[in-house]
This record gives sequence, structure tokens and C-alpha cells, in this order.
Amino acid sequence: MKAPGRSGLSMILPLVAIVVFAVLLAFSLIRMIEVDTDIRVDAERNMLWVMHQSESAARRLVEATLRAELGEADASEIALRLDLLRSRFALLGDGPQQRFITDIGLAPQMADLRVALQALRPPPEDFTTAEVQQLRLAMAPFAAFFSRAANKTMIREWDDLGGRLETSREQLHQIIVSLLGIMLTGGVLTITLFLALRHSRRSNDMLRRERDFSALLISSSGEGIMAVDDAGTCTIWNPAMAAMTGRTAQQAIGRKMSEIAGFFDITAMRRAVAASLDGKDSNLALQPYFRDAEEPPLHVDLKVSPMRDHGRVIGAIVFMHDASDRYAAREKEAESRARLEQLVAERTRELDDALTRERSAADLYRNFAGMISHQFRTPLAVADSALQRLIRRGPRADAAEIIERATGARNAIAGLTRLVESTLDAARLQAGQVGARRAPCDLIALLDMVGARQRAASPGARIKLRRADAVDAAALCDPAHAEQVMENLLSNAVKYADPDTPITVRLHNDDRSVLCDFSNTGPAIDEADRERVFESGFRGANSASTPGTGVGLFIARSLARMQGGEVSLLPGGAGTTFRLALPRLAGAAR
Repeated sequence: MKAPGRSGLSMILPLVAIVVFAVLLAFSLIRMIEVDTDIRVDAERNMLWVMHQSESAARRLVEATLRAELGEADASEIALRLDLLRSRFALLGDGPQQRFITDIGLAPQMADLRVALQALRPPPEDFTTAEVQQLRLAMAPFAAFFSRAANKTMIREWDDLGGRLETSREQLHQIIVSLLGIMLTGGVLTITLFLALRHSRRSNDMLRRERDFSALLISSSGEGIMAVDDAGTCTIWNPAMAAMTGRTAQQAIGRKMSEIAGFFDITAMRRAVAASLDGKDSNLALQPYFRDAEEPPLHVDLKVSPMRDHGRVIGAIVFMHDASDRYAAREKEAESRARLEQLVAERTRELDDALTRERSAADLYRNFAGMISHQFRTPLAVADSALQRLIRRGPRADAAEIIERATGARNAIAGLTRLVESTLDAARLQAGQVGARRAPCDLIALLDMVGARQRAASPGARIKLRRADAVDAAALCDPAHAEQVMENLLSNAVKYADPDTPITVRLHNDDRSVLCDFSNTGPAIDEADRERVFESGFRGANSASTPGTGVGLFIARSLARMQGGEVSLLPGGAGTTFRLALPRLAGAAR
């Protein structure tokens, strides 16, 4: 039973000390305020200065009248001095000044002088000496009155000052005694506090939890912190959270999470809080938080942990960290990776194209002998035909026919020369001695030249050249190689065409390539042979009765690929159509 009594006494003593401390402190503050009020100089009550100024105004008016008698002052100066004296009287008649005059017993004399002053009039411009003397005699009582008033004012103010100093001295003594009492009660409170600290071990567990919680808050001072109770109501909202979300503590504390911001009502957030109320930690990474619909979102990391009291979960605490820099760095890394992948893909395509051209060149020149026998046959046949006709005509040939036949043979030989040069260039290219040579080329002119040679070599062929409307035939290619490809495709179309059927050459283009289609109505190519027609030495079932080496299409595709183009067999339709595609000249109009 003693312990409760001792505990009650230990509580009463500090309470009494606190009450005494507060009373003494309040008493000391009141006395200090009174001392400050007493020693303050009140400018409105400094009557000694006012009396002195009024006496000076009266004496200067008398002095002005004396000078006027001597002819040294005029009526305007006397009127000015009289107005100044009246203004001093008006000042003495206001509020605290009038009360002070009454307190020192000079109110009746002051009233008489005011009446006399009001009766006085300044002399006219042409005043006489007698008028000035009369004004001076009327002013004689004023200076004497203000002199007596100044003396009484000084005595009164000294008395008041002495009284205030005496009162202040007594108040200071009281303040000193109060401060001693405050020190004494402070000592009692200090001893009581020291004794109370000795009993703090009874709540070590609770203090340890509070200390750990406080340490966690301090270590997370740069993070937004929000705590909610088991009903989902916000109880803690720190400044960092307010800065990140744009919601003040007044707008958040006491509200449901869904009422604070829509972000806290998303499914992931609700699940995390529910898991923490079940005693589990949750982490959410790089969640977008939209503070304003017109601004980019913040990307935040969230950690939701249970908040316990004596082992019981009483709520959840949410730590929110601004991870926008990490998100931006990750996005930049992804962008850089995508750009690098794009560059790698482009470089890979370039290498694939180069490899395709290299393989085409290698395949072409591995079949060099077959290519020579195939490619040189047409120009040699044209030259041979022209010369045989000249021989048969003999003396009957006129000059025009000789020129025509010789020109045809010469053109065939010129084509053969270009073919030889192109073949040598291809060999140098394969050996790495020269680079790929591509230049602007007009395919219309090449087609006209190839068509003329083919007509000379095959007089019975019905070759028709067609161009699409507004065709752009400017290609970027090797003219000699392009000529060889066209000649191979056209001769192939003539060779396998049905008798007396037309061979159509159609020139058109798309966004990237200039296209040239070689079509005939000959025997269709079997489906099984369509994939192999470009192999070296391969001849399909439809060519059994037609002489050939099987390298023409192989050479055409190889030469096309060497300059960035392609030769393909178009599907379907009557007859057979091979298409040559060459790159359009960069910057050409579409």
C-alpha cells in the first residue's frame, strides 16, 4: 500500500512546483512590462519642450514689436510671429496638453490669455509707433506666464520621474525575488525529473519500439511517409509526401486513402495495404503518380509495412520514394539499346547485301567459262549475220546497205567490247582490286539499245517496248552490268516464246526501284522448276527442245544483285514474266 502513496506524493510535488513556477514566471513578466511602461518616455507628455517653445514664440513677438518701433521690422513679420504664438496656444489646448495645464493649476490663467490673444490684431501696413507699443504692452503677460508654466512643468516632470523610478525599483526587487523562486522551483523540477528518469525502466519495451520507429522515420527523412489505421484512415503525412503528391497534411490526415488521391485507390496499392494489415511487407516499383494531367507523372517506389503495437497490427505505414531519375535513366537506356539494335540491324542488312553481292559475284565467276560462251554468243551472232549478208550481196550492195550492215556489225562488236570490259571489272571486283561502280543510268536508252541488237539477231521476233505513264527510269546501277542483264532476259524471252507471238518489255517503277518486266507467251514453267531456274546449269522441263547452256538466268540474277538489284520470276498469268528491279536514283521525283 505504500507504493501508491509514494507515487501520488511524487506526482503532487512536481505539479505544485510547476504551478508555482508558472505563477512566478507570469508575475515576473507582468512586473517587467510595468517597468518598461513606467520608464518609457512619452513624447506627447513632454510638456517642458512645449512650454519652452511657447515662451520663445511670445518673446520673439515682443522682439518683433521692438524692432518695428526702431523701423527694422514690418507688419508682415509681426503678423507671422502672432500666428506662431496662436499655433502654440492651439497645441496647448489639445488633449493631453490641456489636461496637464489643468493638473498644474494654470488653466484659469491660460483661458484669460487665450481670450486676450484672440482679441489681438496685427498692425496695419502703415502702422504707427503707438500701435506697436500698445501691442507690445498687451504681450507682456504671455512671456511671464510661459516662464512660470515651464518651471512648474519641470518640477512636475521631475516629481513624476522620481515616482516612476521608485516604483520601478520596487518592481525590480519583486522581479528578483520571483526569479529566485523560479530558480528554486526549477531546481525542484530538475530533481523530480531526475527521479522520474530512474523509473523509466518500467516501459523499456515501449520506448524501444518508439525509438526504432523514430529511427526508421529519421533514416527515411528524404522519403514520403504516410501511416493509416486499420480502417484505412490517414494518421501521418510528412512534408516529403506533401511535396511529392501536392496534398498538404491538412488535406490528407483524417481522410480515407481513396479520398486523398486516386493513386492510393489503385488495385496494387489496395492489395499492398491489405497485405500489411495481415502482417506482410510489400514493395511496388516505378509506379506512375499523376499530380497534374498536363504534367508528366512522377515514378515512385513504394514500401508498405505493418505498424504494430505490442505485437498487434494497428495499421500500415507507406514509404514513397521519388524514382523518376531512375525511370528516366532506364528509359534512356532502353532508347539507346533500341537505337543500337536499329544500327546493328541496318549494318546487318548492309552486310547481308554486301554478302549477297559477293556470293553472286563468286557464283558468277565460278561459272566464268559458261558465262563467256553464253554472253558473247549474241553480239558475235549479230556481227556474223551482218557480215554474211554483205558477203552474199557482194557487188550488188550499195553504199547505204554497206554502211547499215557495217554499222550493225560495229555496234555488235562495241557491245562485245563493253561486255569484255564489264567481265574484267567483275573479276577485279571479286579480287578486291576495285569497288562497286554504280552511277546514274537511263534504262530507257539501255532498253532501246538492247532491243535494237536483239531485233538484228532475231529478225522474226516481235519485240514491243512499253513504258508506264510518267515513268521515272533513272536508276543507280552499273550501266554495263544492267545492259547484260537486260540482254539476257530479252534473249531468254525471245528464245522461249511461241512463234509469231509478241515479246513485251514493260518499264515502270515504285517508291524504291525501277522495274522492267520481260514477258512472252511461251511454255509455262513447271512449279517444281520455278525455284531452280536461277541455278547455274539448270534447264527446266519446258526447255528440252531448245538449245542452251542454262546459265543465262543465273548470270542475270548474279549481275543484278551485284549492283543492289534483283531478278525474279513473277507468279501466275499466261506465259512467263521475269522482272528486273534496280535501285532508283536517290532524290528522283516520285
